[in-house]
Amino acid sequence: MFQYHMKGQVRIALTFLTLALSLFFVTPAMAANSADPSSPVGIVPVYVDGNPALCPGGIRLDPPTSGTFALDAYGNTVTIVITETADGQVFSWSVSDGIVVDTVVAKGGSNANIYDYTNVDPSPSADGNLHSPVNSSGKYANLSHIDICFHYQLTASKTAATSYIRTYTWDISKSADPSSHVGFAGDTFTSDYAVNVDRTVTDSDFVVAGAITVNNPTPFTVDFSVSDSVDGVAATVSCPTSSLAPGESTTCTYTADMGDTNPGDGTNIATITSTTANVEGTTASADYAFGDPTEIIGSPTISVTDSVQGPLGSASDDKTFEYTDDFACPTDPAAYTDGSWSQTYPNTATIDGTDQSASADVSVTCYIPLVSKTADARFNRDWDWTISKSADQSRLTLADGQSFVVNYSVQVDGTFEDSGFEVYGQITVQNPNPSGEMTVSLADSVAGTAATITSCTGGTYNAGSLTIPAGGTAVCDYTVSLGSKTDGTNTATVTLNGIAFNASDAYAFAGPASETDECVDVSDDYATPADPSDDLALGTFCATTTDASETFTYSRTFGPYECSDVEMTHVFTNIASFVTNDNRETGSDDHTVTIIVPTCATGCTLTQGYWKTHSIYGPAPYDDAWLALGDADGDGVVEGADETFFNSGMTWYQVFWTPPAGNAYYNLAHQYMAAVLNIKNGAATTASVDAAIAGAEAIFKAQGSGDTSLTKAERSAALGYASTLDDYNNGLTGPGHCSEQAAKTKASGDEASSGTVYLPLVASMK
Repeated sequence: MFQYHMKGQVRIALTFLTLALSLFFVTPAMAANSADPSSPVGIVPVYVDGNPALCPGGIRLDPPTSGTFALDAYGNTVTIVITETADGQVFSWSVSDGIVVDTVVAKGGSNANIYDYTNVDPSPSADGNLHSPVNSSGKYANLSHIDICFHYQLTASKTAATSYIRTYTWDISKSADPSSHVGFAGDTFTSDYAVNVDRTVTDSDFVVAGAITVNNPTPFTVDFSVSDSVDGVAATVSCPTSSLAPGESTTCTYTADMGDTNPGDGTNIATITSTTANVEGTTASADYAFGDPTEIIGSPTISVTDSVQGPLGSASDDKTFEYTDDFACPTDPAAYTDGSWSQTYPNTATIDGTDQSASADVSVTCYIPLVSKTADARFNRDWDWTISKSADQSRLTLADGQSFVVNYSVQVDGTFEDSGFEVYGQITVQNPNPSGEMTVSLADSVAGTAATITSCTGGTYNAGSLTIPAGGTAVCDYTVSLGSKTDGTNTATVTLNGIAFNASDAYAFAGPASETDECVDVSDDYATPADPSDDLALGTFCATTTDASETFTYSRTFGPYECSDVEMTHVFTNIASFVTNDNRETGSDDHTVTIIVPTCATGCTLTQGYWKTHSIYGPAPYDDAWLALGDADGDGVVEGADETFFNSGMTWYQVFWTPPAGNAYYNLAHQYMAAVLNIKNGAATTASVDAAIAGAEAIFKAQGSGDTSLTKAERSAALGYASTLDDYNNGLTGPGHCSEQAAKTKASGDEASSGTVYLPLVASMK
C-alpha cells in the first residue's frame, strides 16, 4: 500500500496507477463500457482489459461474496453486498469510519472495471451499483474477484455553542433653571429641576466555542493539528495532545471571539490536518445560532431617588422627572462676610442600587452694603514770636594787630493759639452686588450732633437717600463743627430694606490741620553800619508744641587794628531779626561790642598763654608778632617760634610747651618770652620790667648747653624775675592787659604758668 502524508497526495498516486493500467489494458471494447451508468456517488468506471494487479496494501475478495470483511487487525472493515439483477451481478460497498476508499476493481470475465474515488470530496464511505465489464452477451460478467484499495483517515466530531453579553447602561443628568440667584437680603427665588435618565442596550463579546473530538481509528500513531474558523474568524484551539496512538481519541476546545457585533447564525467547521503518511485528516462541523444573551450586565429597569425630593419613580426607557424648589437670602447681617453671603445647594439624583448620580447645584448669592468711615479732628493754630540777642563780649581791648573772636547767640521763642475745632471724614458705602444697584438711607452723627453730608462721589445722594450702582462704591464727605477740642466717636448708619448697618470711628484732636507763622527765618545784619551784602542768614526754625524755642550761634572776628598816637574806640551794633513764613510778621533785637585800641606808645600786654597758642603751630590763629623776635639765636635766619632759646637746646615754641613741673627755669622762661613778645608787639615797658628781662637773660646765658637746672640763688632770682614779668604780662603793671581769646591746650598735661586754659580764635555758628 502506498503511504502518503496527505489525502490529496494518496489520491494522485492512485490516479496515476489507474491511468497506467488503463493505458496498458485499453481495448476497443472500452468505449462500450465507458457508457455504463455511474455509481450513486457519480463514479463512472474505467474499463481495463485483462486482470489488473492488486494494489499494495489492498484486499482481494476472491471469490467475492456478500459479507463484512476485516481490512486490518484494528477492527476496520468493509461490507460487500452482491445482488443479482437483470443486467447481471452488481454490488455495493461500505467501510467503517477511518477508512478512505481510493479505488474498487470489479473483475469479471477477462476484463475489469476500475472505480476511482480519489477525486471525490468528501470521500464517500459507501457506494453501489458497481459491476464488472459487459460481456459478449451484453450483460455484466459474473464477478470473479473484487479488489478494494484504501487508505486511512482520522475521524472527528464537534460541538458549537454561542454566548454573548447584553449590557444595560444608564446615563443620568440633572439640570436646574436657573442654576444661580443673585439678590439682596430677604429676597426669595425658585428653580425648576429636571432629572433625565437615558437607557442604552449594548450586545458585546460574541463568542462561538465548543469541543472538537479527534479519533485515530488507524493502525498508526498519527501526528495532527487542529484549526477552526467561524465565519472567517480564526478560533483559538487548545488540544491536550498533538499525537494519537492507534485507537486513541482526544478532545480539543476552541473559542472564536466574534467581536461586539452579532455575526448571525452559521456553521462552524474544524479542520484536522494529519502530518502522518497514508493517514488523511478530516473535518468536523456544527451549526451555531445566537439566541438570548448568556450574560446580562446592568438592569433594564431602574428607580431614581433625589437627595432633596426623595423617590422620583422608575424608568424602563428614557425618562425625565421634574420638580421645583425655593430659596431665600438670609436677613441676619451677621451671616454676611465682606458684604456677601453665598450658599450652594447641592441636589443629587441617584439611580438606586448604583453609584450613578447627577447633581444640579443651585447657588444663591446675596449682598448687603459694606460700610466704613473715617473720622478726623482738625483745628487751626497761629504762632507769635519774640527774639533776643546776646554775645560773650561787650567790651574789648586789643593790641596793635590783635584779633578777637566774639561769640553771638540769637534766641527765638514761639507761642501759639488754637481755634476752629471740627470733625470731618468720609463715609464709604460699597455695593458688592455686581448685577444690581443698591439704594440705602444714610445718616451720620458726631457726639449727638447730626453731620452734614457735603458731597458724594460714585453714587447718587438726595435728602438722605444714597443709590450705589452695581459693583460700585460711593464715598460721601461730611463735617461737624464743635465748640471745643474734645475727642469722641463718630457713627454712620446705612439702612437697607429695614436693616441697619453701622460704622464707627474714633476721632482725636492731635496736631493742627493748618498752622500759620509756625516757621521763622532768622538773620543778622552782621556789618556795622548795616550792609545788605554782609547780612548773615542764621537759619529757619519751625516750632512744635514740644520745641518752640531755638538758639542760633555764630562767631565774628574783630581786628586786627592798627594803633595810632591816640586811643581808638570802635563800636559795633548788630541787629538780629526774624520774619514769619505766612504773615511775614517781623521782630528784632541787637547787641553792641565796643573795642578799645590803645595808642602805639603804650600798647597792651598779652599773657604767656596767648603767645604759646598763637605761634605758627597754633592751635590758635597765628600772630605775626613772633617775627618781631628777629634773629634771636644769631644763626642768620628769622625763624619766629623756631628760634633757639639760649643754651637750652630747644626752640622758643618747645620751651613754651614744656610744663615747669617745679623747675624755676621754665617758670622764668615762659614769663620772659611773653614779656619780650609783648614789648616787640608794641607794649610800653617799665624799668622794673627791663631789669627783670636783663636779669633773666643773665641766668639763661649762664647755663650750660641743655642745662636747665638752677642753683638755689639762681632759682630765687628766677622766681622774683618771673613774678615781675607775670604782673606785667597780665596787665597789673605797665600799659594794661589786652583782651584775650580762650583756646584749647596744645597737648594733654600742658598748662600756662598762670593756670589759664586758652582756645583758638575760631568762629562758630549754628
